Amino acid sequence: MVNQPENIIEGCGCDPYPAGAQEVGCEGCAPNMYMTCDEEAVLARMRELKDQVRPISLRMKEIEQSAEGSGSAGSREYGEEWSGLAGQLETFRSQWCEWEELLDAAIERKMILLGHREG
Repeated sequence: MVNQPENIIEGCGCDPYPAGAQEVGCEGCAPNMYMTCDEEAVLARMRELKDQVRPISLRMKEIEQSAEGSGSAGSREYGEEWSGLAGQLETFRSQWCEWEELLDAAIERKMILLGHREG
């Protein structure tokens, strides 16, 4: 059996672990936690994006180093791959911005629930 945090109200039906991106966490319990289910879900997705970006940026560094060592012939050789990787990075950047907006919205909802801001 999984130990539930002490601040979860028994019988409320709350799943204290991250809700999916489209799901809404329990508003009764979530304010008692440091992060709401919404925040956890958004941050988990942002970590996934970051994990997808790392190998791309590493490959781009490798290409950059290889192109420097081989002169203009090497830069032509890697140009197409570089362009494809740069396009993927741009896609991830735009996704990251969207998830940042969702995170800001989740934080705002939490602040309203906690009474720090008016809704």
